[in-house]
Amino acid sequence: MKINEKISLLKKIIEEIKNISENLDDDNKFEKKIDKLNKELSELKKGIRESVEELEEILEEENA
Repeated sequence: MKINEKISLLKKIIEEIKNISENLDDDNKFEKKIDKLNKELSELKKGIRESVEELEEILEEENA
């Protein structure tokens, strides 16, 4: 997955969490969905961080 795709998915998940949070009625269903989305967010953030690190390494090699 490319960085732009990861960022786009990240924005979508954040918006979905925001919408669920606004409509939360202490329903276990919503809490489970939020937990799932938070896990997805964490995975995406990790993937983006790794991609950025790879890009930094490539740039450093090219500038060496």
